[in-house]
Amino acid sequence: MKIIIISAFLMGLGSLAGSAKDPVNSNANPNTDATAVRTQEIRDSLNAIMDKAKAGDASAMNEVGTWYYNGKHVNQDYAQAYEWWKKASLKSNIRAIANLGMCYQLGRGIERDSVDAVRLYEKSIKEGNKVLLSQRSENADMSAFDAMLVGDCHEEGIGVKKDLAKAADFYAKAAAKGSVDGMLKAGLCYLNVKNPGKAIGYFEKGASKGNHACEYWAGKMLLGGMGISPNKQQAVVYLLKAAEAGMPAAQAEMGILYSEGNGVTKNIQQSVDWNRKAAMQGNPKGMWNYGNALKDGNGVEQDYDQALFWMAEAGKEGYQRAFKRIIATLDSIGTDPFVNYVHGMKLYLVDGRMKEASEQFKRVEKANINEGKIMQAVILASKRNEKGNAKKAVKELEKFASANSEAAFYLATLYETGNGTDTDMSKAIELYRRSADMGYGKAQSYLGDIYYEGRGTEKDLLSAVAMYQKALANRQLTPNGATRLAECYENGLAGLPQDKKRAEQLRKGKYQDNVNTLLKGLE
Repeated sequence: MKIIIISAFLMGLGSLAGSAKDPVNSNANPNTDATAVRTQEIRDSLNAIMDKAKAGDASAMNEVGTWYYNGKHVNQDYAQAYEWWKKASLKSNIRAIANLGMCYQLGRGIERDSVDAVRLYEKSIKEGNKVLLSQRSENADMSAFDAMLVGDCHEEGIGVKKDLAKAADFYAKAAAKGSVDGMLKAGLCYLNVKNPGKAIGYFEKGASKGNHACEYWAGKMLLGGMGISPNKQQAVVYLLKAAEAGMPAAQAEMGILYSEGNGVTKNIQQSVDWNRKAAMQGNPKGMWNYGNALKDGNGVEQDYDQALFWMAEAGKEGYQRAFKRIIATLDSIGTDPFVNYVHGMKLYLVDGRMKEASEQFKRVEKANINEGKIMQAVILASKRNEKGNAKKAVKELEKFASANSEAAFYLATLYETGNGTDTDMSKAIELYRRSADMGYGKAQSYLGDIYYEGRGTEKDLLSAVAMYQKALANRQLTPNGATRLAECYENGLAGLPQDKKRAEQLRKGKYQDNVNTLLKGLE
């Protein structure tokens, strides 16, 4: 592959080493004297460039980096080349930015990283380096890397007008060189420019190489309705491979297929299992469908608390309108207990209208749904309830705590705070653990805090980390829990490998409870 170093100057003679000025022999040959003068001029010019580079001139720094990279005027040193180009790139020198990208692409002076290489090349092109784009375009037939880079530029409109058809053609060149990413991106671009025949060809090529995204899209297309002849049997084969490999979009699709009996034998339990797997990975469709299954008790035990939680998770990903439509539809019927539950939760959490909330939960109770009685007890125990009765709340929650994770959690909070009962931290921990063992993410996060702090028990970082990781897997880790888990990764505590990247990912994550936001949207 041809690599072009982009230099600001074209200096190619002499050596930077040597004295500032050599003495001249008055009896020397005139031609020799002229050569010496010329050599000194070159040395002076090179020294001037180095001085400018040291003074912070970006073009000069880029040129000095080129010297070190090529071993011209100085001994070859990729690490020095990298450092000079890095300094110049910080001053927005587009040539240096491109040359820095080359260091990452080839692993010269820095660890090889194709992602950073592409990022730097695209930054250089975006900031006006048309020469780089032209050179890489010319090289696209020979280099899959260059074909992908130029394809990205045409797809995203970087340095050129956005053109998906051209992007697809460049990605196809990468695919011809064996790039599986090229097969995927060519397929997606051809699909977007309404060329399904070419799209399916590239998806199937990628699928044959084991690319799960290609398997997913080949499966989606073969289900029908996307411009090619359907083949549902083969579609299921592709989608199932991607789903079993852990791709959340494919898992959600399998959930739908099993729910509808489309290409497979209808199986509600399988549908719920696939949707749950997709939900746990944050797939919006999976979260929404899993929430609905919990709402209806369809293939899974009915659980309004968790149904609302998963609908809220999906809500932040674009399903808020769908939620409002469901509530409006059920409101028009007027007898659905889930609507009463939702209105009760809004009155309790958002509006603080305890009496009216309790009335809604009584209607839920009349439908023989446990959340109705549990939430009435929670309201009785609330400090915001002027007519509360925490002792009665404890008695009510104890009726459900042995088998209901939500009831066990709320009862644990009462024993921990001494609300309606004597403070009993050991009893609280027992209840939190029971709730956590039943998969209640909120209890897992609370219990992690208890072990982390040694609150009412011995400090136990191993147990704390285990609880935080379970809560994270359930998408119910609290911000406090995320911070502490990040600290454990950063410092290699509790048997975890020291992993600063993982720690940073945890700190950047979003861990808010989205239920309030979803309920506020009903106003």
